[in-house]
Amino acid sequence: MKKIEISFDAIPASAISQTKLTICLKCAFDFFTKQLKLSNRTAYSELKKHTPEEQDFTGAATARPHFLSGDETTNCPYCNGAKRWFATFTAIRVDAHPSFEKQRKKVWAALKKETELYALWAVERTQMQIFSEWLERLQHGLDLNDERWLLEAAMAQTKRSYPAVQWEEVTKEGLRRLQLSRQAEEDWVYENGWLYVSPRLYGDALIVQHLLSRSHMHGGTTFEGRLTLQELVNRLRRIGYLEARGITSGDPYETFEQVVTALVAWGPSAVYYAVDRSDFLMKLKTVYEKRRDK
Repeated sequence: MKKIEISFDAIPASAISQTKLTICLKCAFDFFTKQLKLSNRTAYSELKKHTPEEQDFTGAATARPHFLSGDETTNCPYCNGAKRWFATFTAIRVDAHPSFEKQRKKVWAALKKETELYALWAVERTQMQIFSEWLERLQHGLDLNDERWLLEAAMAQTKRSYPAVQWEEVTKEGLRRLQLSRQAEEDWVYENGWLYVSPRLYGDALIVQHLLSRSHMHGGTTFEGRLTLQELVNRLRRIGYLEARGITSGDPYETFEQVVTALVAWGPSAVYYAVDRSDFLMKLKTVYEKRRDK
């Protein structure tokens, strides 16, 4: 089967995440032929229609014959089948934002023409759920024992706020520091490896850093050091963040809830999945032809 290459380059890389899910075709064929007593041809026809569900990709309910694996996995965890039985589904998740919705729709229009190779669906998510899932993915990709994570997390949040900006091009000379600037007329300015940001963007970065590293006893690590929630709110007030967000509450817990709500509202508003089935279909056909010829 010839795969039609569809580019996702029009969608910001910061809005895309990918998950690969392995299926053991030995397990799959055995289910249809041994348990359901179907022919190899019927099993093949049924399997061609198959697309895993979202919970399979997230690991929330991954079950036989699917499993999440790395390159080091050489045998099926269920039947001990060899790697030659493995096929891969790739789920491409897009956390959509109004700033690039036209580009996403154009890509999806192309995907809809390849109904056999790609399965498409939209999932119901609140903006808070989208933010929480993004925060979890971000945390898994950071080494909190390496101080460079602070800059990586701050930049990830900045990209989330401005996903349509070509950040790789903006920072092609490298990024050494993200610095608060109260004088800049724009939300951000890049100069010689430094990204100068407004109080709003800087405060957003502090909040994300705090959420990623906080503990009940010792607060969270930020550009401003380790801060308790009270200290974080005071720092946000001093840099002009609360004023920029229009938040006037005096209670620190209520204030923190409001700043997180404002931060979430600035981000993605919908989630879309495109599941690439091309590897699965190609290997499924190969396995079927070998079984048929026996």
